[in-house]
Amino acid sequence: MLERHMLYGVVNELVHRPDPALVEQFRRHDTAKVGDAMAAYGIMDHRIKPIRLGMRLLGPAVTVLTRPGDALFIQKAADVAQAGDVIVVDAGGFEEGAVIGERIAYYMHSRGIRGIVVDGAVRDTAGIAEIGFPSFAKAVTPRIFGTVGPGAINVPIQCGGVPVNPGDLILGDDDGVVVVPCADVARVLDLADKHLAGELQRLERVKNGEKLSVINNCDEKIARWRATDQ
Repeated sequence: MLERHMLYGVVNELVHRPDPALVEQFRRHDTAKVGDAMAAYGIMDHRIKPIRLGMRLLGPAVTVLTRPGDALFIQKAADVAQAGDVIVVDAGGFEEGAVIGERIAYYMHSRGIRGIVVDGAVRDTAGIAEIGFPSFAKAVTPRIFGTVGPGAINVPIQCGGVPVNPGDLILGDDDGVVVVPCADVARVLDLADKHLAGELQRLERVKNGEKLSVINNCDEKIARWRATDQ
């Protein structure tokens, strides 16, 4: 009897991606604002961070399921992904084996892939940073185990404790990574715009000399808590 996961070896080439015009509008937002728009749902584990400050990710997900520390399906995904995509890797959160290094990153970058997110480890960070390929990971280690498999491409995965499906929108910056379900991109963009407008309005009131506690109704909120203690 061959014991294996049902997804092993699956390579799906077809991905339903959100409207590119909507995707580009997310450039005016950071992960915090988008996370707020989804009530913090979709924010990955705080340990998944850019390998260098200043890196930014934005694009639809091409998902990869891989054995921890194995690069076989990462290499294949480099040819499956299209320009503008972000490769998102479920490497089981394993921190002692990298699944991507400088050479693969260079190839992805040359094809217009916008970056990679790894629930696991990467290596060659100096070279990747020099290339300018946005790379987010839980850990960094020089160790890699090979290109043997198993794995799968463009299947449902988890990354940083968040479900990720092919085509979901990935946004990453210095604060971390957030995932927007493909079917919810337009609604989340509208809410993020409203959050941003509200913040800018409050900032203008602060610049005009208003107290922050007045702007945010702090006394009223505190009074409600006091009333519940009576």
